[in-house]
Amino acid sequence: MALEEAMAAAKAAGMDLVEVNGNASPPVCRILDYERVRYDIRKRAKEQKKAVSAAQKRDVIKELRLTAKIDVHDLNVKINGAKKFLDAGNRVTFRIMFKNSDGIAQDKRATRGAEIMDNIISMLEDVEVVLKPKMVGANHMTCSLKRPTKK
Repeated sequence: MALEEAMAAAKAAGMDLVEVNGNASPPVCRILDYERVRYDIRKRAKEQKKAVSAAQKRDVIKELRLTAKIDVHDLNVKINGAKKFLDAGNRVTFRIMFKNSDGIAQDKRATRGAEIMDNIISMLEDVEVVLKPKMVGANHMTCSLKRPTKK
């Protein structure tokens, strides 16, 4: 169809003549409402942005630090904070920091840290261990937990 005919047909329909593929011979055009197309593109971009934002929110990792000589009450406070984070859908990483002044020998730190981590895991009901307790360097032990996904 000639360009003038296509423009007249689009104008008669109250729509726009939009070039789809200008590299083809002859160029491919369509008669459509261009504002509607732009609206759909913006809507898809907004939905993708929302999905990315939700994915980022879901993958938040909260870290709780404690020392090897933590008191029972202080541990309960940390556990309550961890429960709030887990209920919000976040992952929780516990980090035990060992100090030279805490009286735990270098070779005993791994076993003492494992005992504390086992105590924490038993106090938190219905959790999934993402990263098992392990020593990170000589002075830190970490463990990551999350709520299991419901099917």
